[in-house]
Amino acid sequence: MGEEQNASFSRWSLSDGWCRWPIKKYGLTVDNTIDARMVDVNGKFLDRKLMGEDLFWAINGGEGGGGSFGVVLAYKIKLVEVPETVTVFRVSRTLEENATDIVHRWQHVAPKLPDEIFIRTTMEVVNGTVSSQKTVRATFLALFLGDASTLLSILNRRLP
Repeated sequence: MGEEQNASFSRWSLSDGWCRWPIKKYGLTVDNTIDARMVDVNGKFLDRKLMGEDLFWAINGGEGGGGSFGVVLAYKIKLVEVPETVTVFRVSRTLEENATDIVHRWQHVAPKLPDEIFIRTTMEVVNGTVSSQKTVRATFLALFLGDASTLLSILNRRLP
């Protein structure tokens, strides 16, 4: 898990933090939030029932301004069972290293992968590997709910 320099736990972990990785299998973390306790701007203590569904979803929306409504004191989140072994990997390739073809293949294969595999890609401008000219680097970040040999077997069949 990474570090977060801001006090907004809800924004980081419920909307755009590491908790969202197994979304194909379990949904978003916000989908698994059962209840929340907060103090609203008037100093009133509220739980999900007292705040109502609109405010409950607003405070779970991360970038949607949850901090504008008060201070969340606690969340009750449904936990999900994951296997004992979880595999992660990161692969980066530049345009000179065939990133275009890899991204093209990934676009077609990723939606058809089993729900236990989550792969996302990011792209950024970097200094080239062959020269000092700028190029694009694609980075693939993956999480698999299982061991590395099973993951490799699936990927070898799906990503020739």
